[in-house]
Amino acid sequence: MTMEQKNVAGVVIFLVWRQKFFMILRDDNPEIRSPNEWCPVTGGRDEEEDFGQATLRELKEEIGFIPRDLATLGVSHKGNGFFFGRLSDEEKDSIALGEGQCYGFFSYDELFSIPIAGAMKIYLDRHPNVFRRMAETGLSPFGRELGLATWNGPSP
Repeated sequence: MTMEQKNVAGVVIFLVWRQKFFMILRDDNPEIRSPNEWCPVTGGRDEEEDFGQATLRELKEEIGFIPRDLATLGVSHKGNGFFFGRLSDEEKDSIALGEGQCYGFFSYDELFSIPIAGAMKIYLDRHPNVFRRMAETGLSPFGRELGLATWNGPSP
């Protein structure tokens, strides 16, 4: 199944380091969506950007670099682009948080003890075994395992 890239809300990037998910604690501003909740790297897509360009920009803005190991997962039915990255020890140590209050690394089981925002919560609830496998193996899932359509554009 292929989905057009029209009316795209944004991108979601799941990052894993040593069997743990990288998560950002969103600001405590009540005027933003999901204040004080944890989320992966996410962000809106500028009108002229494709998924790959938005992903690269959001990674630079939120963690300060683009991980070497980054894979395209696909497009949700709501129009968000999903990506997966595995961080090396060197990359983990070079994170420069550009948004949010702080960041942390959480095991699969620990994800259930923190308030999680948005797409991460929805997909974690729907596909727990896929997330467990992502954390345990550090390997990218197939987008179809998360119910994502294929995106045929350039990869980041």
